[in-house]
Amino acid sequence: MFIVCVMAPAHGEGSANLYRWTDENGVIHYTDQIPPNQVEKGHAELTEQGLRVRVVPPAPTIEEIKLEKELQHLRNQQVRLIEQQRAADRALLRTFSSVEDLLMARDRKIAVLDAAIQIDRGNIRRQQEWLEGRRTEATNLERENKPIPQQLTEGIRKSEDYIRESYATVVDREQQKEKIRRDFNRDLKRFRQLKDIPEDKTIPAEPQNKITLPNLVKCKDQEQCDRYWERAVAFAKSQATTQIRTANEDILITALPESHQDLSLILSRFPDNDRITTSIFLDLQCRNQSSNDLNCQDEQSRQILRAFQGAVTAADTIR
Repeated sequence: MFIVCVMAPAHGEGSANLYRWTDENGVIHYTDQIPPNQVEKGHAELTEQGLRVRVVPPAPTIEEIKLEKELQHLRNQQVRLIEQQRAADRALLRTFSSVEDLLMARDRKIAVLDAAIQIDRGNIRRQQEWLEGRRTEATNLERENKPIPQQLTEGIRKSEDYIRESYATVVDREQQKEKIRRDFNRDLKRFRQLKDIPEDKTIPAEPQNKITLPNLVKCKDQEQCDRYWERAVAFAKSQATTQIRTANEDILITALPESHQDLSLILSRFPDNDRITTSIFLDLQCRNQSSNDLNCQDEQSRQILRAFQGAVTAADTIR
């Protein structure tokens, strides 16, 4: 590295200071003035005795200015997150006085959704019974070589749409229940931290990799959904013990179970709330000895539901 030292003549009191600067070739200069093209590149201001009194850093580059703006944005965002957490903590402590309060509030919200789901399922069952009668009526007309009235055909279609849309509502409520559980688990953990309450080992922890709604499959586009639907239909046909009564591109319904050994299935697909993805949902119906509902409670039915996702998506996973 070359050093060029140019000293100005000695002056009396009040004379200008010296400047130390480096040019683009790395050569260090000492002058009593800064060249205009070097002003923004940084320099040091010295006394006549060579003592440094001030350092002027180089002006930031466009990239450095952009980076600093991004860093400032992140700092501001971090401050907002901290303030949001503090506000959430205050609200949490105002709302609940104990762990028991939290658990009771969670259970109340889930119970409300469970009751709504039971109503939905009851409506689906009544609609199935109505549809079964209309299907029988249409079949009898076909056997007698009589035309099926347009009103009957339209009624069957609307009934199928109602059942499919009702299952979309059931799925939405089930997903709301999962969100409530996640939110309350998060709030419960935070509440314990704020109150310095140790973890209660008697309350079983939710598995991190728990599969929610194993009888639900989501597809991202039409092509994938058509593949999934074809496999889902094949799976439903292989498991059902009652006769297929409805089968089209969006819903498959088998006859209602008549005995305790019967297993009836309803398969439906419908657009999700985001109108981007589509869901395929499988529901089972059994004739229970202890109640009048059609909810399947036996282990065989649970195994069928657990196998559904794998049967529908496995081929795509292997690719």
